[in-house]
Amino acid sequence: MSRKSEVDRAIGFQGPSRIPIWVDGGNLRNSDVLTYDLSMGDEDNPRLSEWGFERLRSPSGDWLIPKAATLPEWQDVDAYQAPPMNSARRLAGIAKAATVCGDRYRIASFGMSGFSIYRALRGAELSAVDFLIESDRFIELMELIFDFEVAFFDLLSRKGFHAIEFCDDWGDRATSRVTLSLWRTMLKAYYARQFRRAKESGLHVWFSTPSQCAEFFGDLKEIGADVVRVDAPYDVELASLGRAFRGKLCFAVRLDEIVGETNDDLSLVQHIYECLATKDGGFIATVADGVNADRINKIVRLVNKLTPPMI
Repeated sequence: MSRKSEVDRAIGFQGPSRIPIWVDGGNLRNSDVLTYDLSMGDEDNPRLSEWGFERLRSPSGDWLIPKAATLPEWQDVDAYQAPPMNSARRLAGIAKAATVCGDRYRIASFGMSGFSIYRALRGAELSAVDFLIESDRFIELMELIFDFEVAFFDLLSRKGFHAIEFCDDWGDRATSRVTLSLWRTMLKAYYARQFRRAKESGLHVWFSTPSQCAEFFGDLKEIGADVVRVDAPYDVELASLGRAFRGKLCFAVRLDEIVGETNDDLSLVQHIYECLATKDGGFIATVADGVNADRINKIVRLVNKLTPPMI
């Protein structure tokens, strides 16, 4: 089977012949997936995002939300416009990617999306209360972000992508005021519309959010998510997560968070696999951007030793 077919079968619980591996970033040798980053820097100042906030990345390559507000006043929000699609510049790397892609499954990733963009624009403090104090303006800015993202779906499908990855974060669950019930009331319908449009364009929906937001997974499944990313498996009650969603959601699990330079604990990786996968699939082994080749090879060897679940 092609590498894309292995990923499709894992997502669809159709019995892949092996566990697909997603190495995010440029080290593709062992990866069944190619990731294409849709985010761009400002043309005049590459330190800034095209949205206007500072571009910050963690050591593992994840985009970080800056603390300072880019749009601190509502008059700033009222005058704000979404970035241009600028498709020619944004997709200029496709030709180069095509030379190494081969038969891999292709994901286009926003890098940061939805409420994460909102938080980057309004800052941590303001974004935590906007929906309570100025709900109409909150929704207007969120709609601007959602509409910008939706506008890409048909184009990405025509360019040969198989999935769109949303990367969102509703804040630290210990302090965030974006509770699941509030999200359901104010934002769920907008995410549902996005997911529906993506699927109408022929794209799978992948959703990356901090593992502490696992309480949202059921709703994400309900509105059409195909794959959710578990970026910190040690932060999640895996048995409970598996009981709730095993066989219903496909999990992309970051194993580089578990497997270190010298750690060859096959039993721990086997436990994660058995909690979240079925004998018919539902599991994609994931490695973050920036992990060195030796560690990737070690993860691949461990994954190839895993014993499929019995059910």
